[in-house]
Amino acid sequence: MKRNITVGLHTFIHDGSIATYDRDTKEFKYLKFERLTGKKEQAYDDLTSWVKYLNHLGYTLEDNLQIFLVNSFRIFEKLSGQQIPKYNEIVLVDHHLAHHYSTNYFNSIVMDKSGSQEDIITIFKRNNEKQKIRMNNTASFSDTLQELWFTWFIKKEEDITLPENFVNWAGHCMALSGFGKDFSNKIFTQPYNQHIKSLEEFCSKFPNLSYGENCNNYVTSLHFYWYKRIKNILKRHFSSKNKICASGGLTENIVLNTLIKNDFPQYEPTPHCGDEGTSIGALIYGLKTFYKVRINFNLSNLHQCDENFGYACKKTIKKVAKLLYDGKLVMWGQGWGEVGPRALGFRSILMNPCTPDAKKIINDKVKKRVWFRPYGASVPTDSYKNYFDLGYESPWMLYQAIVKDPLKFKNITHADGTCRIQTVDYNHNPTFLKLLKEFEKLSGYPVLINTSLNIPGKPIVGTKKQAIFMFDNSQADVLVIGDAIYTK
Repeated sequence: MKRNITVGLHTFIHDGSIATYDRDTKEFKYLKFERLTGKKEQAYDDLTSWVKYLNHLGYTLEDNLQIFLVNSFRIFEKLSGQQIPKYNEIVLVDHHLAHHYSTNYFNSIVMDKSGSQEDIITIFKRNNEKQKIRMNNTASFSDTLQELWFTWFIKKEEDITLPENFVNWAGHCMALSGFGKDFSNKIFTQPYNQHIKSLEEFCSKFPNLSYGENCNNYVTSLHFYWYKRIKNILKRHFSSKNKICASGGLTENIVLNTLIKNDFPQYEPTPHCGDEGTSIGALIYGLKTFYKVRINFNLSNLHQCDENFGYACKKTIKKVAKLLYDGKLVMWGQGWGEVGPRALGFRSILMNPCTPDAKKIINDKVKKRVWFRPYGASVPTDSYKNYFDLGYESPWMLYQAIVKDPLKFKNITHADGTCRIQTVDYNHNPTFLKLLKEFEKLSGYPVLINTSLNIPGKPIVGTKKQAIFMFDNSQADVLVIGDAIYTK
């Protein structure tokens, strides 16, 4: 018997993903390709390779499929000359529209390059009003940070081991903003398309500063410049009563998110804000537009359909808490994988933040990160204000907070005194919350370093086999998969 399946699909360029909804059983499923392939940012340039992920979710081409395909960058060029399979129906969905629908809310702001050479902000409102705002006619924010990476860091740190198959240089450079000062009022002037376009031009304005100082200040100033522009756009388009959901590549920027949130409490970035979430948006668009179906969409229960690792029992949790208290480096895999770029206690590497040189240990044994990138931390929602100065919860690790005791928690405190935090509650991840509470009984503080369960050049693990391989090919002390504990 054929099943009636609506499919949201993002398969081109990078961060391929699939979302499905069985219109008969009302079952929703989601999977990012890289979770099974082990290839970071996996995507395909054809319309056939994704079918194996459809099969993984339990469906076949024999089912009654309607596919909503995200209209990604150069998609028509990629499709030209291809033999398009005879699926029931393929509908192209605008990239920014898919981002908007992925928030599953009426009002949203989408901040994304959309495959172009410039950043574009798109405003969506309840009355279906849509307005695109071109932010820069010369170079995008992310491209500018990427240029900085290649012009400064790689030249200055030639001895660093760079991961293969990795392109998120902009994300690396975001961390540099914590070392710099804001000179945006002095160098970024009206009109906006006449602002400082390069690091060299910035350096020429401050000849008395060292090259490194100028690099840090350049990144910091860029962040404040973009924040001010986004702030003006939000003021113009939304009232203080409007909840504003946010999506798009720029929404992954922790620094920007925090600056915006402090001025606009109603601002809410979605956890799947990157392109991997557009398949969800395309699916929701299709269901609402073609079938008048509103999907039951609970962010707290949203997960990957990769492989269920099972869950640790109370006895196992107590053992792991003691291992963490003793300074062990723990790889932690529980249940289904989280959706989005952050480790949220389902696929995490954990360590006691007060262990001497904890940050260095994680870098040396597993992550091999560049020296200036900080690590985030997880803390229960009911006690995060005891340790961090933040006026709102941060369940998806998309905000940074001032660390109240930076000397005690120096391993998670960035150069500017902040830490990217995740607030954990029972509804979202009860197993991880129990671990934090058990660790508190031993240490006196329910705070753990939390970074993603992966090694350089590889995505977050999606299967037990990947987790075991990663453990065997690292110097981590402990691997926990569900209720099983592995040690070396």
